[in-house]
Amino acid sequence: MRSTPRWTSRPIETLLAELGAMAASFRAGLGAAVAAWPVLLGRAIFYGVCLMVLTAFWDKVGSQRLSGAFALRLPPQGLATYVGVTEWVTLSVPAIQLKLEDDIRGGALEAQLLKPKFYLAQAIAGQAGGMAARLLVLGAAALALLAVSGRAWPSAGGIAAAAVLGVVGAAIGVLLYGLVGLTAFWIRRVLPALLIVQKLMFLLGGLFAPISLYPDWLRIPATLSPFGAHLAFAGQAVIGLSVADFWRALALQAFWLAALSLIAVLVWRAGLAKTLKAGVS
Repeated sequence: MRSTPRWTSRPIETLLAELGAMAASFRAGLGAAVAAWPVLLGRAIFYGVCLMVLTAFWDKVGSQRLSGAFALRLPPQGLATYVGVTEWVTLSVPAIQLKLEDDIRGGALEAQLLKPKFYLAQAIAGQAGGMAARLLVLGAAALALLAVSGRAWPSAGGIAAAAVLGVVGAAIGVLLYGLVGLTAFWIRRVLPALLIVQKLMFLLGGLFAPISLYPDWLRIPATLSPFGAHLAFAGQAVIGLSVADFWRALALQAFWLAALSLIAVLVWRAGLAKTLKAGVS
């Protein structure tokens, strides 16, 4: 059985073949998501309901304009647009952990390993295709909801920065949930690991509130964590992010993309070695 890409005497050709297979998996995932358009529509409706509830809450908080409060430094309705962006990112990430859990625990992994391409890379690429469809549909829904709400629009630069940071942040989310799925090599169900990661996303990712609200002892770790790179950076782009801050955020995201990819490969190798030695329980 094959656990990792087999680099031959022609590594460039091998790499190109692997990337070509990943591109095919991406297109297949994108096509499957588009074909299941009622699911995308339902997700867009759910997104709209979430925004109505959360923005009503933050509008009430922001309207108080308490002395010294962070809301005073926000543009009008800034928290509402922040929540809209972070929800856009988090709802665009597919549940890759369920696919990995099913394949690892359901006995389908052995058949996948017989294929000539790297299973984990193909699985992530396929899920990224579904993520792309969700990003486009939910992004269009977000702009439509903002247009009909009568709220002030962020600057064009802020929207562009949020789009870039949001797409990269969603890719980081796929890797985080992929690591959750890989825990199926050691635990029968990945739900405990999923709950831990989700709570860290709430806290360190700033899902519902900017991490700029946090005291320094929590804000700095949140900013440097993959959870901040996953959600907070894109949300902050629409409430005020300098050009220098944008490039710093993008650099941190690039670091976490590389680091999480490496960690995923190492965890995959360790889990596969355990499975091949002891068998799938």
